[in-house]
Amino acid sequence: MPFTVLLKRLNQGKRHSHELFFHYMHTGQLPKTVHSIMFVDSDVEFAWKRNRRSMDHLYHGLIKNPSIGGACGEIEVMHWYQNPLTMTQYFEYKSNQFLAKTAESWFGMVTCLPGAFCMVRPKALEQVLNVYLAVTTTIWNKNQLDLGEDRTLTTQLLQGGWNTVYVQNAVARTQVPSTLIGLIKQRRRWINSTVVNMVILLRHVHRLKALPLLLALGIELISSFTLPTAMILLLYDLAITAGLHATVSLAIVILWIVIIMTLSLTTRIEQVAYWFHVSSIISATAIVLFIILMIQNYEKFIHKGVRFRRCSELIMAQWLELVVLLSWFGIIIVSSIIHRQWFSVLGVVAPVAWLLLCPTMYIVVPLYAVCNFDDLSWGTRGA
Repeated sequence: MPFTVLLKRLNQGKRHSHELFFHYMHTGQLPKTVHSIMFVDSDVEFAWKRNRRSMDHLYHGLIKNPSIGGACGEIEVMHWYQNPLTMTQYFEYKSNQFLAKTAESWFGMVTCLPGAFCMVRPKALEQVLNVYLAVTTTIWNKNQLDLGEDRTLTTQLLQGGWNTVYVQNAVARTQVPSTLIGLIKQRRRWINSTVVNMVILLRHVHRLKALPLLLALGIELISSFTLPTAMILLLYDLAITAGLHATVSLAIVILWIVIIMTLSLTTRIEQVAYWFHVSSIISATAIVLFIILMIQNYEKFIHKGVRFRRCSELIMAQWLELVVLLSWFGIIIVSSIIHRQWFSVLGVVAPVAWLLLCPTMYIVVPLYAVCNFDDLSWGTRGA
């Protein structure tokens, strides 16, 4: 497969790369017969000893149907075993691609073609180029276009009537933040740009055949705000179950949230990294206590031979959390087996790391992102 590599010395973002590509094509430095444009980050590998054909798989996944405007592959986490943070991201990447991207691709509506590893049809990109390269003037636009380039491009392709797909056997691997502060800064950019682009997608993309997916995306958008609330209520309930008075439990949870928001609003995160690390450790400890309490409830149930006759009794006995947790892991385990990657979920400690860091990922990180919606820096890299 003949290809041309466009390598930039200075990282000025994906939009600049796309603009540069069409400049070279219109000036005759690149042929106008190009069938695809592949985007790859500098820290991404897509070819190694046991994986030599990812680019070929991605290309054929793109051109197999003229209605497809963009395709992406699976991105794995490189050196996932470094620490609990990289393990958590490994599990997140796997579960998201096993479930979300596979389901979205079935409807021809993958909502994010990651700029780290994807391929786009030139005709499709050129169709949305003017809107995609628009000058940003407001914080909303900057979160949409400057910080969420890949999601913005995907949304505009879908608005233009193109399909976007996920190619499972096109695999790449990337480096992820290995420190808590690096992860929080990266996710701040991801969360804010995702919320903005999801609102735009749901307002402007209306496909009857994809109605179930659009409803699911609407629920996902709402859960961006309700999930942190649910996690906070879980910690509050845990404090009461551990024997603290309800008023004391509520005061502790509120104080924790106020401290996180105050630090996020008033201080550079590098200067208060200690408090974010302490918060992460305390919340992980709370999850351990939660698991211990669930096990104790289970032992009491077995020991006393209690029989639950009504669903309300099951809920009152605090078994709902266990049912939800096991159901979630069950779905991921089944999907990993279907994808023939059962080891990624069953054979490593990554799911445990993810579980322990849930309060950090679904409370601390979203709170920091909301408090820094006006932060237009790239996060982990210079733009």
